[in-house]
Amino acid sequence: MLKLVKYDFRRDRDKFLAVFVIIILAQIGLGFTKLHDYERFTLNGIAYVIAGLIFLVMAAKTFFNNINSYNRRLVPVRTLNTVLSPLVLYLALMLGIILIALIHFGVYLSMYPSSFLPENFWKVGLLVLLQAYWFAGYIMLTLMVSITVARSVKFKGRVWIGLATAYLLQNGIFYLEYFIFKSNFTAWESVFQFEVIDETDTANGIQLIQGHLNLAPLLFEAVIAVLLIAVIIKLVNKRVDI
Repeated sequence: MLKLVKYDFRRDRDKFLAVFVIIILAQIGLGFTKLHDYERFTLNGIAYVIAGLIFLVMAAKTFFNNINSYNRRLVPVRTLNTVLSPLVLYLALMLGIILIALIHFGVYLSMYPSSFLPENFWKVGLLVLLQAYWFAGYIMLTLMVSITVARSVKFKGRVWIGLATAYLLQNGIFYLEYFIFKSNFTAWESVFQFEVIDETDTANGIQLIQGHLNLAPLLFEAVIAVLLIAVIIKLVNKRVDI
């Protein structure tokens, strides 16, 4: 499968690298602006999110091309590898964005004191990072299912069917998960909430309300992810409309 991932990466290597270069230049440019810190942080975050969305679209396009390519079907590989390679590629690209963001944050901390950070910033920050990474992979997987379902129908309105499938999957799964567990692994309701405490207890008197790693919803989402992959493989093996 790694060979397929390398092939998919090399096919659009220049585009991927261009996105990385642009995001780095954008962050450097923002560093020289006269914006307030909170405004700069907001734009920094938006830039990283946009880069992630661009990679999501590019990876989804790679998956679409793979399942519709006659030459790709001639390659003697397992369907599972063909299905997973765009997902692995996207997760690898997201790791690249995370690495750039961490280096960026490290440079910032080397220039300014870290006393402004909430008391439990690192612990909660790691949880947020894991949740964001898992959520990104889940969105990519639902898009892959939607693309496959849309290509499996033989009548007009495929685009709308794909959009409806994506909407139902992304909202239905999380609604069902919340209905069963009253929570979900990718929930953000408590992660970005702040609490002011006694200034004598911490350096800046601020801490994040602690988020928690909910194992039951995580396992539920993992099972659903496996089922979604199985659905994709089943439809692809039927050579859906190609």
